[in-house]
Amino acid sequence: MKNMETKMQCLYQELVRISAGFLIYQERKNIVLVKGLIPQIQEFALWFLKENRSGLEGGTYQDMCQNLLCILNDIVISLEQEDQVLLQDAIAHGLLEYLELFVGVHQEEEENDTI
Repeated sequence: MKNMETKMQCLYQELVRISAGFLIYQERKNIVLVKGLIPQIQEFALWFLKENRSGLEGGTYQDMCQNLLCILNDIVISLEQEDQVLLQDAIAHGLLEYLELFVGVHQEEEENDTI
């Protein structure tokens, strides 16, 4: 069984791939692809909302929880209405930013820069 860090890294990579496909390659199948990731998105959201694992101040953490719920709501609405642009926005400028708090994105980018 994968630990949560590994699961978040996999989810992050999949969402980046979907987002890049939408923006760069004009692939218009993000709704189908994100629907397939709903269990992983739900698992991450529940994990984040369960407790303050990032050491943020209480008020900041509560604000982030409220914001995450808004992002999740946007994802649900976009899937229901088949709104690819809203979904892209919720993923790229919402959920990915939360995942970046916990995955080694910046370290990974620095390693890629040295190659």
